[in-house]
Amino acid sequence: MNSNHKKLFQYSALVVAIASASAGASAATLEEVVVTAQKREQGVNDVGITVNAFSGETIREMGVASAEDIAMLTPGLTVNETAATGVPAYTIRGVGFQDYTTSSSSTVGLYFDEVAIPYTVMSRGAIFDVQRVEVLKGPQGDLYGRNTTAGQINFVSNKPTEEFSAGVSTTIANFGVVEAEGHVSGSLSEGVRGRVAFKTTQSSEGWQKSLTRDDELGEKDVTAVRALLDIDLNDAATLSLNVHYVDDQSDNKANTAYDGRDAGLGQFSAPHLPLDQYIIPGGDFFEQTPPFYSTGDNRAADWTNSYTSEETGKTWNLRPRRDNQLFGGSAKLEWDLGDMTLTSLTAYDKFERAEANDWDGGAYNDSSNINTTDLEVFSQEIRLSGGDESFNWIVGAYYSSDEMEEYYHYFMSDSVYANAAAPFGVGLFAPTPIKELDTKYSQETDSQAIFAHTEWQFAENWRLTTGVRWTNEERTWTGCTFVAEDDTLGNFLEAQFPVALSPGDCGTVPDANPEFIGLLLAGFEVDGEMVSPEQVAAYFQPYTDTIDEDNVMWKLGIDHSLSEDVLVYGTYSVGYKSGGFNGANSNTTLQLIPIKEEKLTSLEVGFKATLLEGSMQLNGALFQYDYEDKQEQDRAVALVGNISGLTNVPESEITGAELDMQWSPAEGWMINAGIAWLDTEITDWMAIDGAESSWTPDGSGVVRFDASGLELAQSPEWSYNLLAQYEWSLASGMVMRVAGDYVYQDSTTGGSQPTDATDAYWVANARIGLSSADGNWSALLWARNITDEYYFPAAYTGGNGPYVRSVGMPRTFGVTLNYNF
Repeated sequence: MNSNHKKLFQYSALVVAIASASAGASAATLEEVVVTAQKREQGVNDVGITVNAFSGETIREMGVASAEDIAMLTPGLTVNETAATGVPAYTIRGVGFQDYTTSSSSTVGLYFDEVAIPYTVMSRGAIFDVQRVEVLKGPQGDLYGRNTTAGQINFVSNKPTEEFSAGVSTTIANFGVVEAEGHVSGSLSEGVRGRVAFKTTQSSEGWQKSLTRDDELGEKDVTAVRALLDIDLNDAATLSLNVHYVDDQSDNKANTAYDGRDAGLGQFSAPHLPLDQYIIPGGDFFEQTPPFYSTGDNRAADWTNSYTSEETGKTWNLRPRRDNQLFGGSAKLEWDLGDMTLTSLTAYDKFERAEANDWDGGAYNDSSNINTTDLEVFSQEIRLSGGDESFNWIVGAYYSSDEMEEYYHYFMSDSVYANAAAPFGVGLFAPTPIKELDTKYSQETDSQAIFAHTEWQFAENWRLTTGVRWTNEERTWTGCTFVAEDDTLGNFLEAQFPVALSPGDCGTVPDANPEFIGLLLAGFEVDGEMVSPEQVAAYFQPYTDTIDEDNVMWKLGIDHSLSEDVLVYGTYSVGYKSGGFNGANSNTTLQLIPIKEEKLTSLEVGFKATLLEGSMQLNGALFQYDYEDKQEQDRAVALVGNISGLTNVPESEITGAELDMQWSPAEGWMINAGIAWLDTEITDWMAIDGAESSWTPDGSGVVRFDASGLELAQSPEWSYNLLAQYEWSLASGMVMRVAGDYVYQDSTTGGSQPTDATDAYWVANARIGLSSADGNWSALLWARNITDEYYFPAAYTGGNGPYVRSVGMPRTFGVTLNYNF
């Protein structure tokens, strides 16, 4: 047993002592949220796992508009960007994958009405008409379809009702935002119930202001609709149909460039234009502060609107924007067979996008990209469940198949790889600058699993939970960075090798091919004869590889009811996440070698106590993770320098604690509070030293250093939130309420990438509302980030050269009117 396990067992004694002291509490008066975390309805305080659950009302009042916003409500959960590619990265308790490529699968499982969303780029649609959201922490592999290590986020929609109901909500806010949401629900005929819900958000006014010109960014144009139909096929069987569509034509957020010395870094990662005019003697603005740097103003940013190629004359629209559509549907059959229930869940989702993003935070063109993505996901789950008060069981099988095609057009004419090379004296690129890249790849994934889960009340007040899941996953990837239409990559490679390449040819150097390396070392001679450029070009082909993995995940849990109001529990579980491929721009094929699966072993103890005669719910948990082969960003040592790579970190450890409370101290009062503490450490990793490494044909130029002792990325030591609300009746019979909430997140180191470090920040929100006594109508005046706090949940190198931050929203305020028919 390692030292962290010993500490955890010592802490567990304290947990039991606290819970035991509370054992005399009476029946709860707080309303308990019902969850389906274990595939059946249970009170959240009766489940022996750590779950943060939020009702639909809480979601609406807190202004949650997307899956990413849930992090503001949940200590221990962070959602950030790792680059400007439109791909959010979810992290729970320090378990996350900081990869920005679309093909990357998340450590956090995302489920919408039980259907897995395997790629986080698909999760940015609107959240509306939600019954509840559940955040499950720790490995949950025995009951959920896709392989993850961190936990799950479940979004559960409101279901069709027997009685007619309808409602509409309208919001008017600053920055010209107008939002409308509504639903209609009820019986369509005997045994048939339906529900249609919609949401649209529109804004013609941007919230970001350009630092160098009269321009704004941040317009919104999102429309989403969902139709649900429940059909009673007979007395024992119900078919539930779900069809949904999201269309997003909004602006994307731009980055803000800053002087890296403000964060203990160099001024920039690599030089770029027009920085030469500010740092090279003789420049027009030598020793002046560049106007595209900004800190302290969360509206300030800059971006590139267009680029015209000097080689082709073609003009590209690079203004950050989305043209994204998600369409899908599912069919769930529940059939009561007497002693057991058969459930079948079939789902299909199709996601398409043509999206532009600006990495570099400036009107210059160091790094911009246009992503064109096509994704199709199919899944089928069949399960049998049954049981009684003492024993419940679930067995099932799961299959999923998804196909992805990604076209990633990258622009970098002002970077050190292109026009900045000459003024800054970078001889490798000055004669043959690389201005555009075409990265294209496809990925096919098939996953199948069988699983079993049991809950056994083996003695009075004692319950044993077991779970096991076998999974096979096969993932095939084919891709390359191709010579773009401007042929600048082809010209560069022809200057380095005796090769003939044209636009559309693969331009990734085949250094994983021993034959090519042999030719390179031999000076491209065979028997004293030079190899022809056409023969060398034959080695420049898309890289293809397949991962085929089998794994068994399992869980063992035990919980004990000290009284009707106090539950203590312990869980030991093992989860894994399958390996994957690097979808970034590639210069060499060694950069594309797949990373292998990661494994997480979790030990957790906790308690759930109803105190103070039912007016307080206090839940706590202590956990320790052994993290094996964590998937992580690293440098890839390539011909052009050190660029984006992925690797496995052999060993890491995570220890943490969480506490959350709901308390009604007096009539009309409600106080919610949550706090999370994390201690993360890499214990074994020889990482690449980017400053000392260089590309060589035999790999001898790669230099490594001992990275043990580093923290993991997106792992704030402390995070907490606090909400206070007071509600009272007026003489007229109406109800008034005021509420305020406060969210804090500690600083992060960025883990292996110090450029990804973030400062500590806090955000405060406030609301005042008036409603009818019967709840048929309400008016809510609200303000978010009321102090206009400057904060940045994400930071990173902005593509090639500048350091950038992705800032949070400034102060927003508005009014929301609700009416229920």
